[in-house]
Amino acid sequence: MDTKSLLWYMVLGSLTLGYLIAMAGVRSAKKHHLLHHSRHMMTACTIVGLWLVAYVVKQVLFGRERFGGTESDFWRLYAPVFTLHMVLAISTIGLGAGNLYLGLTRLRQGTGMGAMVAGVSLHRRLGHWLIWTFSGTMVTAYLVYLMLFVWFPSS
Repeated sequence: MDTKSLLWYMVLGSLTLGYLIAMAGVRSAKKHHLLHHSRHMMTACTIVGLWLVAYVVKQVLFGRERFGGTESDFWRLYAPVFTLHMVLAISTIGLGAGNLYLGLTRLRQGTGMGAMVAGVSLHRRLGHWLIWTFSGTMVTAYLVYLMLFVWFPSS
């Protein structure tokens, strides 16, 4: 297996693993297992951080992938999905950083009702948005991958 393919698998694999661990963290939060929630989310954030590094390294070493379909397919299919993917990914990174900050600072300052005052409700609301943007990022990431390498590969 060549380095380029290995990096693509690392990018998709680490993003998927981070997503699955984040979903386990959401489940832990819903069951009020706060220690498990914290551990899952810190692990997911670490994995997504590694994903970001792997993706940037792939972009620096190999550049952007070429779309192999027709110009019509590019503008009708690829460009809208890729644009949506980028908007969702940037939103996910921003929401994730903000929620991580809330989780590490304000939430640790209170317990019980004090935690609600310290920002749990904001953390929860941002978390709901974050799960939707992260889910959308995952779906569109796989669609972009399929369009670039399976459905419309470049020659």
